[in-house]
Amino acid sequence: MMHCVRIIGEDSVEAMAKVTRELGADAVILSTRQVRDGIEIIASRGDAVNEVEAGGARAAAGSSKARAEEFAALLEKKRNAGSPKPRMAASAARPQAAAVAQPLVDPRIEGLEKSISEIKAMLSSDLMVSGLRSAGASPALISVFLAQAGAVGGDHSDQKFAAFLAKRMQCKGALLGSEGGRVVLTLGPSGSGKTTLLAQLAARLRMNRPEERITFVNADNDRLASSEQMRSFARILDVPVIDIERPATLTEFARSTGRQVSIFVNMPSDFEQASDLLDILNDNAPDMASLVRCGVVPSNLCTEAVEDLLDRYPTLDGIALTKLNEMRLTLSTVSLLALRSAPVAFLSSSSHLLKGVVEPDMEMLERLISGSLPGAAKETLN
Repeated sequence: MMHCVRIIGEDSVEAMAKVTRELGADAVILSTRQVRDGIEIIASRGDAVNEVEAGGARAAAGSSKARAEEFAALLEKKRNAGSPKPRMAASAARPQAAAVAQPLVDPRIEGLEKSISEIKAMLSSDLMVSGLRSAGASPALISVFLAQAGAVGGDHSDQKFAAFLAKRMQCKGALLGSEGGRVVLTLGPSGSGKTTLLAQLAARLRMNRPEERITFVNADNDRLASSEQMRSFARILDVPVIDIERPATLTEFARSTGRQVSIFVNMPSDFEQASDLLDILNDNAPDMASLVRCGVVPSNLCTEAVEDLLDRYPTLDGIALTKLNEMRLTLSTVSLLALRSAPVAFLSSSSHLLKGVVEPDMEMLERLISGSLPGAAKETLN
């Protein structure tokens, strides 16, 4: 009598490994099916099956034709798992009179098994464990990044992870590098540092091209402190300030100056007002100097607010990370920016007009991201 063994594994790879250990590389698969605990395999030793076949008991294994063929296809796809491929029973290849069973191997199940295996492997990474515990980042998000970055199970995983995120966050070009006038907009919530950033960008332009004409426009009239701060910066840089009450005033002014003047606009802190004004500017863009839309993300802004800003302003040309001297970025925020491929164009660490803002390269972004990892020393910008 043929001796059959019932094997259960979390997935097909684990189940086949158990079959090979218990029955050897010549094990014959009689049936496979999905059960609550994973994948069930009924198998027997090869010599036992041969004896049954010699005795004419082909009907016992005949009903396994469809399942055996399906599992053989699965094994072909799983060659990289390193499991020996067992010999299939000869009777499994004979015609079957009964109705064909529903396919057991589904591409969705196979993909899920692969994802589970990758995540289980990643959970052994110190970076994965400490990051989720301390930064509150999404496990799925960090898992995907770690898998794509190849940062699991190797040396220098932190550096690999930081380099991977930095590559996704790097701004591809200089926002203020083109010749001629431009309309620079800073977009962000109240207290994000967008007024200071606007003055810093104007100061950089003034330093690099002292002959260029610059005008400040205050569109955030609901905040008196913001208006006064802009006037203070204007006196330092010796540039005029224009207050606008209606969106049409800004577009008319931008059209009238053409490309002879660079206009730096402090946009409203209120999301609805800023979105309405931005829509009008976008509609009139062909008649104005080129628009430069810069989103402002302070280091103390929660991840949900960062996501809201990116959703409200999907056409940003660049991101400025501000207030980096007050608090370092969280791993959750960094991961979100990388997931959305938000181009980080500026880093602002203080209110100094010239030294407080820099355009980061890859190395600087990697250091900033490494500083956001749990247990890392805080990175300072020089």
